[in-house]
Amino acid sequence: MQTTALLSAIRQLAYEKGIPQEKLIEILKEAISNSYKKKYKTTPEVQILISKDNIKILIQKEVVKEPENNPLKISLKKALKINKQIKEGEKIFVEIDEDDFGRTEALIAKQLLIQKIRELETKLSLEELQSNLKNILQGTIRKRDEKGFVLVEFEKSIGILPPNLQTKGEGYFTGKKMKFLIVNVSIEKGTVLGILSRKSPLLVKRLLEKEYNEIADGNIEILDIARQAGYKTKVLVKSKIPSLDPISTILGPKNYRIQPIINELNGERIDIIVYSDDPKTLIIRSLGNVRILNIELDNANKIAKIIVPDEQLSQTIGKEGANAKLAASITKWKIDIKPESYLRKRSQEEQKIVFEGSVEEEENVNIKEMDWKLIGNLGKNN
Repeated sequence: MQTTALLSAIRQLAYEKGIPQEKLIEILKEAISNSYKKKYKTTPEVQILISKDNIKILIQKEVVKEPENNPLKISLKKALKINKQIKEGEKIFVEIDEDDFGRTEALIAKQLLIQKIRELETKLSLEELQSNLKNILQGTIRKRDEKGFVLVEFEKSIGILPPNLQTKGEGYFTGKKMKFLIVNVSIEKGTVLGILSRKSPLLVKRLLEKEYNEIADGNIEILDIARQAGYKTKVLVKSKIPSLDPISTILGPKNYRIQPIINELNGERIDIIVYSDDPKTLIIRSLGNVRILNIELDNANKIAKIIVPDEQLSQTIGKEGANAKLAASITKWKIDIKPESYLRKRSQEEQKIVFEGSVEEEENVNIKEMDWKLIGNLGKNN
């Protein structure tokens, strides 16, 4: 047998598929053994010995006087050339040659080998995705179809980023490395797929947990996150150590510590808000760096009525009302914002704008809408 070529193929397969070489050897042993079982109704023991440049495949044979063309038997005469102490009726390991391993056996072994590798790939893909469910993985973007579905390759698995879980304004270019939240795991048409998100508030939380030991060890607790993906995220935090200031700890000097996360989120702004038991203080903090002239609370309807300088009205409300909506979401209060000039006019006809929180939630994903040509050769189990 062309064992040098076989060893080269095994090593290449181990590299391409990310499967340990030792595991592939076990699969090869099982495939060879089962190929004999299919044809001869018996399962011989197989040994595989690997050196630096070669591989030897040995099969256990029974020593008989005359083997009568049975590939699982060997004549005593031939066996004595391998082991001078061998006796008739005993068993001996013999290196397989092309006469032993015919075309039929080779075909069966190949089919079984492919089947076992696919089964192992499915297992490894599931393990990687399920162990990281609701967590983040770094992957490489491979393709994008006409409907906007993005194919992402991880170390041992692949994932799909559907259009409705993408962040507006992000460029999903082939070869680009990004971190993705695994929101679900699906098996479609025999292929294991991770359903990914770049839009979820949980993505930001996981990024913060990985970036900061103070958050990972629980000294700074993330209480809530409100996000408008691509524009701004507000993170409500609480320090369990009085001397540990959450804002300076997370932002760092000149925003140095938070910058890697901002970069990962394509420049998305991140506001860190320190929790307070006092609703007024919490609401003022949640609106960011703006001057609040007056705040009144309607506790019955849970509405905060706020007056700001005219020149800061736009900043307080934010683009398309995003800042106010995120503040309402993080505080669980409706927020009614009016300019200072409102106090002078007091017009009953003046438009009343009340902002309510609306946390972005994962929408339903219909993978069946995807062009399956997107998967192509990257389908680990296809």
